[in-house]
Amino acid sequence: MNGDDEFNEPYLPARYRQKVREKQQRRRQKKILIAGIIIAVVIAVIWILAGFFQTVSLAPAVTSPVPATTPVPAVTTTPVPVEQSTPVPAAVPAITTASVITTPVPDETASSATGYIIAPGVPVDSTGSALSLSGAVDVLRNYYSEEDYTITKVNYTTTSVGSLFGFTITSTTGGSESTIFIDAATGKPYAFGQETTTISEDKVKGIATSAFPDAGASTIRTWYYNSPDKGGIWMFILASGNTTLITGSLDATTGELVSFRKKIPSSGRREEPTTTLEKAQATASHYISEKNGGTLPLNLTSSRYEAWGTPSAPSAGQYLFSWERLYLDHPVDTDGISVTVDAESGEVIGYDKQWSTPDFAFSRSVDQTIIQRDATFAVMQEAKKRYPDSVESIRVLSAELRWNNNHDPATSQLSGTVPLEWKIVFDDAVIRADSSLPIGTGWVDIQMGNVTEMHYRH
Repeated sequence: MNGDDEFNEPYLPARYRQKVREKQQRRRQKKILIAGIIIAVVIAVIWILAGFFQTVSLAPAVTSPVPATTPVPAVTTTPVPVEQSTPVPAAVPAITTASVITTPVPDETASSATGYIIAPGVPVDSTGSALSLSGAVDVLRNYYSEEDYTITKVNYTTTSVGSLFGFTITSTTGGSESTIFIDAATGKPYAFGQETTTISEDKVKGIATSAFPDAGASTIRTWYYNSPDKGGIWMFILASGNTTLITGSLDATTGELVSFRKKIPSSGRREEPTTTLEKAQATASHYISEKNGGTLPLNLTSSRYEAWGTPSAPSAGQYLFSWERLYLDHPVDTDGISVTVDAESGEVIGYDKQWSTPDFAFSRSVDQTIIQRDATFAVMQEAKKRYPDSVESIRVLSAELRWNNNHDPATSQLSGTVPLEWKIVFDDAVIRADSSLPIGTGWVDIQMGNVTEMHYRH
């Protein structure tokens, strides 16, 4: 049988199908082989990449050096310096100025010779025209006498305005610490912001001397500081030789005389007052009206007599009067005026005005829905949360409606932002036993009854 006859056999279709299946099988085998090769390549790539990242993760970390944050010196508002026998103002809390850059101070060392801490880097000796430490101390004592203030620490700071000695001082009669900066180049006190004041230092000298033409001053010293109560003010001292005659302050924006104190020697005076309290009060009231162009809305809150001298050698002292500001017949919490009258001569020898809130800042919402009892209860509940063991000993000292105008003098008060609120003043057994602790104070919204502020600590 020849080859052509094979195709004429009955089994031709079966053989044809077999050959087709064989071809299909060979194609599948090729595809499987190709897929296997691809999978092997992918696995190999993954393995290589995994090994690379593992090597990276095991490598030691490299960090960029971060510059250390330098401490910022505190600029403290400085109380008016006074001579012996004159009441010494309390030290003023420090105000931090964020724009100042200082050199970090390492360990501090106390000097037995000076009695205060001298930080590393303080130049004990003068360098060129800059002050030495002893020179800076001499300058400081021209403004803050050794009898009235004690130095506890001195630092040396480099800023954009120059090098400054920073003296930490405390009043000899107690109070918080203050930091006073002395410019090493100019030999004068320095406070940040004095270059941008509306009233220049030269104008301050003219205003101060004109305000006291009969003082007999031969010299005047001026410096600037940011008061926590009055904002930016210029301080001044009128002196004759080494004797301080008058200390005071002017508003750095308006030039208004906001405070002064005359130094009156306590020696050579009568033992008893020659001016009555009633006459002294009339003198003080007249002085306020004269200085402020008319009668102000004030309420007298305190009048007392303080003797000078010693128990063995008494002398006539002074009368002190305090008024609080009223607005819509309600007291303004931080605003007011105090006047001091010489009990022998009857002359006004001291004046201090705090008038920080403009009329437009007071809220027009004065409708009261919360009564005093409910306001007091709200404050007591808040006090109980803080010191539950002391709640039974709490004693309410006062509860009255007042304008809550406490604010940072560096910020402007907006229209209608000063609320009329209940002010609850209280103490407890712990506070009564420790005179260094402040009296507790709570403020309550007159319409909602919620406690808006609470100052209470042990």
